[in-house]
Amino acid sequence: MRTLPLILATTLLAGCISGGDPDPQTTAVDPATLCVASACGVKTQLLDIPSAENTLFTPTGRLFVSGSDSVYEVTKDSSGWHATSLATTKANFTGLAQRGNVIYAAAFDGNLYAARLNDNPPAFKAIHALGMSSANGMTAGPDGELYIVNGPLGASIPAPKIIRLRFGSDPMKVTEQIDWLTSNLYFPNGLQRRGNTLVVSDSDVLNVAIGAVKSIEIKADGSAGVPQLIGSFPSLPDEIGLVGDSVLAAFYSNGQIGLIDASGTLVSQTDLLSFENPSSVKLGQPPMFERGDLLVTEKGLIIIPPIPGYGSKLSVFQRKP
Repeated sequence: MRTLPLILATTLLAGCISGGDPDPQTTAVDPATLCVASACGVKTQLLDIPSAENTLFTPTGRLFVSGSDSVYEVTKDSSGWHATSLATTKANFTGLAQRGNVIYAAAFDGNLYAARLNDNPPAFKAIHALGMSSANGMTAGPDGELYIVNGPLGASIPAPKIIRLRFGSDPMKVTEQIDWLTSNLYFPNGLQRRGNTLVVSDSDVLNVAIGAVKSIEIKADGSAGVPQLIGSFPSLPDEIGLVGDSVLAAFYSNGQIGLIDASGTLVSQTDLLSFENPSSVKLGQPPMFERGDLLVTEKGLIIIPPIPGYGSKLSVFQRKP
């Protein structure tokens, strides 16, 4: 156990050098210690975020949240919680990922946005046209590439896929875009990475299941392996979070969050409709949160106009005292 801090530090350093997402939450907490049930935990709303979609923590604990109107940096001081808008364009922002000193945001307007962390404040601007109508979940690969899901809404159906972007020395310039995976996906949505494996939320059409979580190997030559089913569920999962060998899932259609173990079993979940159509769940990071806290974006129903007071929230789910 004495070697764990060194291993974590080495992993973080390697991630920063390669440009990939160091993703510290995959090893920081034993999933068996988490509270992911209404009997042991309680939800607290922190902020209003229009159509809140996704969250990203940097290795130093800075928190970014995407929503329909902007990408926000969330901070806390003696007066409470604050969300600072970092984009001037309302682009329906979705997936978030980090490469080195740059945060990237996918958007439903078909563009990839980026902002430098050392700018004060970071300012998101469009840097690349993706040619996708519903760019959604996104994660950084082990070699600094970006993977982005096209789905599940809009013209991406019936052509769901994952694309891969590569960069040269300029982190604001995409040098290559390819369709990385175009088969065995049906309604892909959330996307995260554990080592050389991508984990994606989808549907399990073969077993007539609304929701599924799948893994996809990034092969040594950079190509995609065949998606492997981790588990099937009676609810549509949106964005996911990784904790050790387990998966945190935001079950959008049932208003729940849940914990899925390595065998694909849903081992715990909150009560039905305990969240207002949650769109993501991630493990909290210091200094603003305890390691066992769960950050949840509550998007609300995807309808026009939105229901006043319903959804559009950033919340934290914590173990009861």
